[in-house]
Amino acid sequence: MEIRALELHHVRIPFAVPYKLSKRYGTLTHAEAVVVKLETDDGLAGYGEADPMMPFTEETPASVCVVIRDVFGPLLLGRDPSDAASLERELDARAHGNLMARGALNMALYDLKGKALGVPVHDLLGGAVRRKIPLMGALGSGSPGEDAERIESFFAAGYRTVMLKMGTQPIDVEVKRMEAFYRQFEGRMQVIADANQGWSLQEGLRFVERTRGCPPDLLEQPVDRDDLAGLKRIRESSLSPVSADESLVSEADCRKLLARRVVDTFSIKVSKNGGLGKSLRLAQAARVFGVGCLMNSMLEFGITQAASLQLGCTLANLVEMGHAYMSVLRMADDFTDFADHVKNAVAQVPTRPGLGVEVDDAKLRHYALESLRLESK
Repeated sequence: MEIRALELHHVRIPFAVPYKLSKRYGTLTHAEAVVVKLETDDGLAGYGEADPMMPFTEETPASVCVVIRDVFGPLLLGRDPSDAASLERELDARAHGNLMARGALNMALYDLKGKALGVPVHDLLGGAVRRKIPLMGALGSGSPGEDAERIESFFAAGYRTVMLKMGTQPIDVEVKRMEAFYRQFEGRMQVIADANQGWSLQEGLRFVERTRGCPPDLLEQPVDRDDLAGLKRIRESSLSPVSADESLVSEADCRKLLARRVVDTFSIKVSKNGGLGKSLRLAQAARVFGVGCLMNSMLEFGITQAASLQLGCTLANLVEMGHAYMSVLRMADDFTDFADHVKNAVAQVPTRPGLGVEVDDAKLRHYALESLRLESK
């Protein structure tokens, strides 16, 4: 089996409702991704997805396309995709960083290998320990009144975890949001407060102090990604476990966080963290240190969501709350059938070979801002 062709599609699809994040990221109206398709000489196709989002990520859709076109793609053409580990080592040696570009190719290689062997990708990652995972609902930054209406709708739909995006409003307002949540939903739902690096250390400490009577079940990335000392100080002051998201990108980041005992939880995103192989290693290292894993998302389409679910179902240290497998439900459309695996606030693990989702190539081309194709000579 050889890889005979590689396609890239830079796609852009609007959200059903604009998404207000922290002051770092503003309000988003569209999601963008780079989709990779690897074709083999025996008729198989493997798909991967990169989900860059400046300034959350250093990579952009343009940079992902260029590095795959000029560096990684030529290396893969003519190669046997079944030896994914060896190919990944070569990709690592070719270019520093570029984890999202490498992650998209890694997903596609796993998809191909699973299809070639007739097994789902979770079998290649050690085997599933669960067949379904509950979903979290996600709310952009808003008022306590706006939160209450949306959270009640999530509860009625079966959700028992909600993520509140914070970091755009004064701490006093964010505290009122937590107080309002407790008044209406204490004992009924879990809540994750995610500031997306939106606070200074002083603001983060003030939030922790002011919410001692109504602490979130998880506090995610309250301060700048590089302020590990500040993140640790907040953890030591907080009644809530603290999660690293933007602070956790590479395996080097993982080693620093674990060595310094900075956080209680890792927010794993298979696109951000370089694909399935690298994300699995982060989760395994976390387990050794007693750190839990939250499967989070980069406002993803169905390929990355499927890869994340294939990994999440194998992890023994998955935290006991909802996880981010509702990303495609936020979109006006998707080019996969991943939404078919999400019902009643639960993500059902696909059992089909590979990543377990079908991709609509015509719809992919329809939403593509640009596309390119490489073929072996």
